[in-house]
Parts: sequence; C-alpha cells; structure tokens
Amino acid sequence: MTLDEKIQMVHGTGWGVLRAGDPVPAKSNFAAGYMAGIERLGIPGIDLADSAVGARMAAYQSRYATLLPSTLGAASSWDPESAFLYGSVIGRELRAWGTNMSIGGGVNITREPRNGRNFEYAGEDPILAGTMTGNLEKGVFSQHVMSDIKHYALNDQETGRTVVNALLDKKALRESDMLAFEVSIAIAEPSAVMCSYNLYEGDHTCENDYLLNEVLKKDFKFKGWVVSDWGATHSTVKAALNGMDQEMPGDDNYFNAPLKTAVEGGQVPMTRLDDMVHRILRSMFAAGVVDDPPVRTVVDPFRGRDDAQHIAEESIVLLKNADHILPLKAAASNSIAIIGSHADVGVLSGGGSAQVDAPGGNAADPKAGGSGWTEHVYFPLLRSRTFRRTRLRRQFGTRMAWTLRRP
Repeated sequence: MTLDEKIQMVHGTGWGVLRAGDPVPAKSNFAAGYMAGIERLGIPGIDLADSAVGARMAAYQSRYATLLPSTLGAASSWDPESAFLYGSVIGRELRAWGTNMSIGGGVNITREPRNGRNFEYAGEDPILAGTMTGNLEKGVFSQHVMSDIKHYALNDQETGRTVVNALLDKKALRESDMLAFEVSIAIAEPSAVMCSYNLYEGDHTCENDYLLNEVLKKDFKFKGWVVSDWGATHSTVKAALNGMDQEMPGDDNYFNAPLKTAVEGGQVPMTRLDDMVHRILRSMFAAGVVDDPPVRTVVDPFRGRDDAQHIAEESIVLLKNADHILPLKAAASNSIAIIGSHADVGVLSGGGSAQVDAPGGNAADPKAGGSGWTEHVYFPLLRSRTFRRTRLRRQFGTRMAWTLRRP
C-alpha cells in the first residue's frame, strides 16, 4: 500500500450530503460520512450512517427506515435479547440500503437530565447502559455491518459541548462513565469508537493520550479504530500520536496532506500510520464487509414494524401502587387520557443525527421530503393507536381518550 493510499484511509471525503453545495463522492451511499476505498486492492469504501434509533436520511434516497423506540426506553426493559434485536433491525436495514457501517451506539450516561440526547443513550447506570448498548451493537454486527460505540468520553451534555472541560479524577471516571464504555466494548467488540467534542482534564478527547492510548487501547484492549466526531479533530501530530485513527468528515485539513507531511518529516512514525490503517482494515474484515459486502435490496417495513413494537412492549415499565399511595381506584377508572401536543395524530420522535424520516412526512405538518435538522417530527399513530386501544380494552376494559394541547 502506498503512502497516499494509507493517508486516504484515515480521513473522510467531506460533509457531502450533510451540507448543501458540498461535493458528494460518486461511490458513496449518501451517508453521514464516507471513506473512499482503494479499488486497486479491492478495499471498499466505508459509508458511515447515522443510526442511533434507526437509519437516518431514508427520504433522501426514497428509501424506508424503521423508527425504533428510544434506546433509553429499550434500556428500561433490562433485556439484552431485546437490545440485540434492536441492533439487528438497524443493521438489517442499513445492509438493505447497501451501507456497511452504523454510527449509533451512544453509551454516555445520564449526568445531565436536560441533555438533549439522553433519548439516544441508555440511562444513568453504567452497568445497565454498557450491557444494553453492547448487545445492541452486537446485533448490528450480526448483520455484517460495522458498528461503533460513542461519544468517548464524558460527552454528557449538548450545550457547550465543544468547549466544556470535564474534570473528574481517574478512579471516579473509571467507575462511572468509563465503566459503561468498558462493558459495552467488551460485549460488542465494535469496529470503531467515536471520540467526542469535549475536553477531559484540559485536552480534547480526540487527542487525549490517557483516554485513547492508556485506557481504550491498552486497558480495554480495543482492537478497532478511533474515529472523530464530525469536526472534533483539532490537530495533526498530537491527535495521531495520542490515539486518534481517522478524521471525519475529513475536510478540516488535519489527517490528509498535513498528516502525509508529518509522516514524511518523521513527526509521526510510519509505524503509527500503519497501525491506524491496520485497525481500520482489520475491522472491515472482521465484520465481513470485504468478503460479504452489502447488496441493495428492499427493506421489509412490516418486519421492522413488528420488531419495533416488540421492543416497545418489552420496554414498558409497570409501577405497583403499593399501599394505595396514588389515589387510583381500578373499579372506578374506565378511561385513559393521553395528553400532549398533537396527541391525536402522532408521537414526537428524536432529532438531529438521530432523526428517522417519517413515512408520509411529519404527521403534525405533512410535506414532501426528509426531516429538517431542527424540525420537531411526529410519527403517525395509526395502527399503533388502534392496537393499544384494542389491547387495553381486552385486558383492562378501558377506553382511550385523546386530550389535545396544541403548541
């Protein structure tokens, strides 16, 4: 492999479809990121697809993707088999799209209850979060689709995420946030770990020697590669030496020409670049994306729907009204009210990189095309409403009433 080919593998090709006007590589599959392959050596490109609660940007390709329950909800099932099913749905549908990598796998614990991404994580308990996320990513991997775990580490809030500096002693760190990563990585053996935007003890996580080299690669014995979050790279030499292996989306000018110059000048040893490339290639072969690449087929929406419904049912938590602490009388209650914005037409879904496109468009404001980055997207109730009403009547003799509060 030539030096240029090695450099090509350690950075993406730019923002592509995520930013209007940016070029889109001809062989990409319109995912969030793309690493160009090396045709001469039979190495395919890598399409890194946002897929925290289902595959994102389906409408862009006139495709279908199943919206799954929040991973926070799925974690409340305490059921690793349900988590595995969750991941297998994502992997199955990405494979049907012809996409070979999922970048879901959020395992940041809930330190800040106002964090806007708690719905795509797995709660505050590191053992539960690690176990459920690990099995979820194991499910993705079972479909011969590469997986990742993110956002490594201490990316527990969105406000100020690029400037916040987490200060936490190493013992406390290893027994809380890092424990969730340790458990999930041991279970899933993911293809990649995504480093985050924030700093830890004064160093950005994507160039933090303690986090990446000492803990992740040495203590956790992680065999895959470290990929940056989009725009989270801040240096060339420091990031490369301190453990980051691939820059995304790749147009910030750190791991392309500047890295080649650093290798040629001896600032970054060739052995380190070889390690970066080896980690990526090893993970591609381990997942089967080289020997058994995905081939475009048609997503089965009904199978996805049924799997999502099963996961949702498993995630429901029932509380026991011990000693009648709540003033509820079953004999006198024959109706349930569902109260909330647009409660008659849909249920609010996620957002940002975890937004799955709703079939038929936003139920609260139907229009053609995909979901906007900051749009509040409601998925239609339709069959699920009928199912719940019928099931509640059958089991509890209740009827459903929708009380609406328009925003």
